[in-house]
Amino acid sequence: MHLVLVNPRAQKAHRRLPLSVLFLARGIPAEVSWEIVDANVTADAQARAEAAIARDPAGTVVLVTVMPGPQLRWATPWCRSLKRRWPALRIVWGGYFPTVYTEAVARDAAVDHVVIGQGEETLADLCHAWLSGADPADVAGVATWRDGRLLKGPSRRYSFSWKHGRAPYERLDMETYAAPTFLGSRTFNHHSSVGCPFTCNFCAVVNMFEGRWLADPAPRVVETVRHLVEDYGADAIEFHDNNFFAAEKRVAAVSEGIVDLGLRWWGEGRIDTMLGWSEETWRIMARSGLAMVFYGAESGDPEALDAMDKGGLQVQQTRELNRLARAHGVIPEFSFVLGNPANPERDIERTLALIGDLKDDNPACEIILYMYTPVPLPGMYDEAQAQGFSFPRDLDGWLSDEWLRYEDRRNPGTPWLDRRLIDRVYDFEAVLHARWPSVSDRNLRRWQRGVLRALSAPRYRLRRYGRPLELKALQRLWHYRRPEEMGF
Repeated sequence: MHLVLVNPRAQKAHRRLPLSVLFLARGIPAEVSWEIVDANVTADAQARAEAAIARDPAGTVVLVTVMPGPQLRWATPWCRSLKRRWPALRIVWGGYFPTVYTEAVARDAAVDHVVIGQGEETLADLCHAWLSGADPADVAGVATWRDGRLLKGPSRRYSFSWKHGRAPYERLDMETYAAPTFLGSRTFNHHSSVGCPFTCNFCAVVNMFEGRWLADPAPRVVETVRHLVEDYGADAIEFHDNNFFAAEKRVAAVSEGIVDLGLRWWGEGRIDTMLGWSEETWRIMARSGLAMVFYGAESGDPEALDAMDKGGLQVQQTRELNRLARAHGVIPEFSFVLGNPANPERDIERTLALIGDLKDDNPACEIILYMYTPVPLPGMYDEAQAQGFSFPRDLDGWLSDEWLRYEDRRNPGTPWLDRRLIDRVYDFEAVLHARWPSVSDRNLRRWQRGVLRALSAPRYRLRRYGRPLELKALQRLWHYRRPEEMGF
């Protein structure tokens, strides 16, 4: 038996280690051969995968990790074509989208099985089932559509990632993944924990992990970082954990363990968590090369924050964290999710005002703007349903233009947002990013930054954001990339 682990192409082909399939490979039994095909770095990814399948279609299993949006758009038609060409081929989907929308995926004739949640142990058991002739539908953590109904094996508990061993980096062309970013010229990514300990009701992570957080111990994290530095020449690390900064002692120990490496690094954290950390922890993080932290600030409207179940986060805490990060030379990257269904206009206006205050206090802070898109969790989703919102029931529905726009979170087409409010947000964004171009965009030249800043200064000062056609035209001409397009 041979496994082909496929990482579909994302919106932009970022050179990031395909950790979802690379970590999954740790669960493959020794007697099973395997390879990774990453469409983000391999131009002929489909042809390469098909060549491997053609050698023995019945003895091959294709495993595809799928996020909604571009990866779904890439994977669905390709898997359908594979099934038409080789009916005996087995195709398994896993990752965020199949875990949350299991039935929509399992119903599709192109997908034999769905892996729900963490996959290492599930894949190991699936391999043993295939090799022994047992029914894969009985495997814990697997869903299968059969005879017009969804069959689910027993639920599987999440496990610590470190228990599955080191990722098999040697099976990749690591030079391909040494990416130039604003952090460094050879940036690699790592994922050092499973889940997040918080349960914000608008966050897709909660659907998968339900408040569970299983973190690799600090020595394991340090060991991996040193491996990437010493064996592959890393000079920067992106920690793609859903919440890298959940525990102060762990982060301080990791910082101590890498302080001598001369790295720059990035991760995701919570405002109210890190606001309570000691000055010593902040100092060691800065000394170890912490350059930027992504924070879910979400809104400048206290009522919206309460509706999001942000655990008591206050707008004033965002302001305080902004000043604290500036004092330590760390760039805070604030993400906002605008347009909650209860009162989208109030949410938007209060948030834009807060962003102006944040930039006044710390011009280096980065700002990311999304429009709110529901996830199937109690709370804001109930309000969305009351206004007529519902999800597609099959993959064809998810592949429609309407739902592809929805997953982009720029113009989601939700019933409570009108064109006027969306234009208000993105006109403001164009002026903001012209006045303060993102440090993440390495392609924008200094003189281009100067032109954008000069042209946008009167608009920004007078708060005249409407129809900034000249700024949007220059941003398109110079291929300006917003912070969220940098692959973090």
